[in-house]
Amino acid sequence: MAQATDRASLIAATERPKQSRTRPRVGARWGPLALAIVGFFVLSHGTASAQNAAAEALFSDGEKLLKAGQVPEACAAFEASNRLEARAGTLVNLGTCRELNHQLASAWSAFKDAFSRAKDPKKKKIAQSRIAALEPRLSFLTISVADDSRVDGLVVNRDGVAIDPALWNRGIPVDGGTYVVSGRAPGHEEWQTSIVVPDEGGKVAVEVPRFKELIVVVTPPVAVVTPEATPTDELERPHASSSRGLTGRRKAALAVATVGVAAVISGVLLGRQAQTAQDDAYALCPDPSVPCDDAGRAQDLIDRGHQRAIFANVGYGVAGGAALAAVVLWITGAPPRADARVAVTPRLGDGAGLDLAVRF
Repeated sequence: MAQATDRASLIAATERPKQSRTRPRVGARWGPLALAIVGFFVLSHGTASAQNAAAEALFSDGEKLLKAGQVPEACAAFEASNRLEARAGTLVNLGTCRELNHQLASAWSAFKDAFSRAKDPKKKKIAQSRIAALEPRLSFLTISVADDSRVDGLVVNRDGVAIDPALWNRGIPVDGGTYVVSGRAPGHEEWQTSIVVPDEGGKVAVEVPRFKELIVVVTPPVAVVTPEATPTDELERPHASSSRGLTGRRKAALAVATVGVAAVISGVLLGRQAQTAQDDAYALCPDPSVPCDDAGRAQDLIDRGHQRAIFANVGYGVAGGAALAAVVLWITGAPPRADARVAVTPRLGDGAGLDLAVRF
């Protein structure tokens, strides 16, 4: 009888007064902009009204289902109504439904949320009384993680949902039931266990162990065994690998040739600068026998041109020497012929001896 009376008073407390609606007046001078603004608010109000209507319908369904004894279905309806429009009255009914369904932690949480939202003193008093009545009956689950178990990247889950490390080693109110506590960390074996929490007054703790490290199996590289070369093979294929690529001297020849090319380019650029300086000097003072106002500047240009010419000649000299050295290195660095043959043939008769023949 007490629960029925509380439920009836709760339904009366959660009824909303009807709100009057006034139609906004739009002056003609505002024109299309004002109409657009009004239209936006009308659409917004229409969406909110539809959402509120759906929340009201779900709330009514929850009340009917709860009176019919269909507690799980009623809880689902109240929860859906609260998602659409969170209200203290809906939360109080949701808390009552959760309590009847033996979900004390969920009921306690709903009543606390209703207490923080309620403006009606009657609803606030109902929520406060239910909070005080439920707190001694709550069950708690503590997931303990010791310091030596906290490896890098450790993630602890409860029923597949990661638990914030700030909640480790703390008793958290939970509904009664079976929970799967698991954990994983990079480079370690995964771990999990199941724990049963009673509906009321349970104090359950689970210890997360230090996870075993995974053993990384390293496969040794397989050695490739090649047949040993015979003296005959060495004689028939001398320096086979060298004949397929550049020898050391030919690589050096390419490097020296690169230096020579750079020296030629430098010589050409310096030569042009020298010629330009000389032309500018003659433009200032065309006739050396005639006094010139810009004689000092012209002399500076001539001196600069001489310097550039000397450097250009040095560059040409370096280029010539590099070209000669590159040619010598390239010729002397040629790889030996792979098909060279050396044959020794005995000679009999009056001119007995050995004939040595080299064939390519």
